[in-house]
Amino acid sequence: MKFDVVSRIYYMKMSIINNTEYFTRDTFSTVNATYNKKNNTYTILKERNEFKTKKEYTKYLSTYSNSICKLYKSDFTDEKNKLGTTLLKFLNYDFTNFDSFVEFIYNYGLPALVFNSDDKDIGNPFNEYTNLNVTNDKENIFLTEKNFVLVCKNNYEERKKILIDYQSQFKTIINFINNLSNLDYLEDFSIAERFYIYKQADLDNYSDMSLILNSYITLAYDVEPMKYLNIDSCPNTSNFEENAKAISEYIKNYPTEYDDDIFISLCFNCHAIEAACLISILHLVQNNTPIAICKYCGNYFIPSSKKNTLYCNNVFENGKTCQEIGAMITYNEKLKKDEINSLYRRTLSAKKMLANRNPDIPMYLEKYEQWKKEANEFKQDIKNGLKTEDEFKNWIQETRKK
Repeated sequence: MKFDVVSRIYYMKMSIINNTEYFTRDTFSTVNATYNKKNNTYTILKERNEFKTKKEYTKYLSTYSNSICKLYKSDFTDEKNKLGTTLLKFLNYDFTNFDSFVEFIYNYGLPALVFNSDDKDIGNPFNEYTNLNVTNDKENIFLTEKNFVLVCKNNYEERKKILIDYQSQFKTIINFINNLSNLDYLEDFSIAERFYIYKQADLDNYSDMSLILNSYITLAYDVEPMKYLNIDSCPNTSNFEENAKAISEYIKNYPTEYDDDIFISLCFNCHAIEAACLISILHLVQNNTPIAICKYCGNYFIPSSKKNTLYCNNVFENGKTCQEIGAMITYNEKLKKDEINSLYRRTLSAKKMLANRNPDIPMYLEKYEQWKKEANEFKQDIKNGLKTEDEFKNWIQETRKK
């Protein structure tokens, strides 16, 4: 399907039904082609699925080895994923890395690149490079790899700032509504209630972001889970945390003054990937779906169960998922802890026995009591994060015979 600068509305369409994202969107794929320098033409080669075996395909490509090149094809894809997939992928991109940015544009096409600069729409920056003379495919749009990367490079610095800013805003919202910082005043609230508190405490910033992103959504909406709450009764300061605490306290004191009914599922046409991410956040709030941060890879993920909140199920290294690696780490840490506890108990028992066998020598009892006191202080320091299990083990080995 060709790019249509006028009807950018159709570059992404997202429907969310029964906790599932149905996502039709712009993307890129790569194809092999041959280039004829004499008449400046490209010919698209057959694809792998047209051959019975990989060996046959490799042999076919080898006959064009002197003139083969890679072209980027503008394409559309239909995806069906678990609710939140688009949002999590966006959050976990490293936009400080240019190669990661190129991968992002490759995966999401024009909606990944769309933004307004100085109130002027950039339009479709790929258009000036799509006039390749392809001999055997007049329906699709192709770019050379060089021009694809050039468009990414020309827009990288400005677009990167916008993407990182939205990543930061989305992460702030997610961290707050999932209470990933373990704030005491948020413990007793649902995700929807925390979202309402967040919006009201950071009203200006959230409204600004929402207004901008709504301009990239044909059918826009928001979450109002507590529409009857008399929020004007709460103090409003320039400090987000003070506002959040005040609103939290108000809801706790007047629990009957709000209604937690929330919106129904709708379908949206989106112009920018950030808009699709905002829609995902709102639906995650509606479904009270938690998001966690993987303790191993540091990426955001949706836990598969209430018990599985530490590690994600993405493959990290050597074909193993973070969950599998995390289980091994937990097991090894338990073994290490058991070994140190065993060493501690043996040493404590030996010192106590020495004191009991020599009641006429007060020094042994004094050393036992002093060692026991220092060991307890050491364990408390470990709990407080001031010392480590390994340091405790070394200390026991150094002092056990003294």
